[in-house]
Amino acid sequence: MEVASLLDTILASMKKSQTLLLLVLLDYVAATLYEDCGSVARIVRVDIEDCILPPCHVTRPDIQDVNITFSPIDVVQKFDATLDARIDGIHFPWPGPGGCKLLVDGECPLEANGTYLYHAVMPVLKEYPALSVYVTWIIRDNQGLNQVCISFPVIIS
Repeated sequence: MEVASLLDTILASMKKSQTLLLLVLLDYVAATLYEDCGSVARIVRVDIEDCILPPCHVTRPDIQDVNITFSPIDVVQKFDATLDARIDGIHFPWPGPGGCKLLVDGECPLEANGTYLYHAVMPVLKEYPALSVYVTWIIRDNQGLNQVCISFPVIIS
């Protein structure tokens, strides 16, 4: 193989690698950044509608889609979700939207190392005050373990 042909092959290969890397990075960037607050499961991805870089801006009234993809390390028989809204250092427990029934691509029990998409729809009522809040979202299994624990700031306007 002559040198020019070899260089063309190497450059073509590099362009394909760069394109693949760019696609992977774009997919990663499209996910919402969050703080892991002690998840037992591996968090694969968190997507909060219209929010890539917190604080997430939410207007009233609205509905927010929250998608959490996770992979438990052990079998999970069932789970529930709870929310905690921290406003000026004061914690306000919030009932979660549900557990196993909100799985998009599976059902309970969850298999160890399986990957599951949890989808919740959260209403933002017009009665909510305009404020900044720090949200902690917990998916707790029947053994009391926090399979998922994520936190992120939200500004409601």
